[in-house]
Amino acid sequence: MSDLQDARDVALMVLMSKSKPSVDEVLAVLADLVEAARKYANSQQIVNKQAADDGLWFAATTAPEAYLQQELRRLHAAIEGVTENE
Repeated sequence: MSDLQDARDVALMVLMSKSKPSVDEVLAVLADLVEAARKYANSQQIVNKQAADDGLWFAATTAPEAYLQQELRRLHAAIEGVTENE
């Protein structure tokens, strides 16, 4: 969700930096937000598909498999907006 939050923050800065933004500026900011939301939704779809794939979540028997699963879980958590402390 970081990209979506970043896009929102940039949009707010652009819109608030001027006393009266032009229609084109507002539309450009909205287009950026829509694109960020689309990318986030696509990433979330991939995470959901992978989460349901039993082939990715088997009991690791080797160190490389365990490392791969650890990093895959970390990637999923980052996309889902979960911190390591949760």
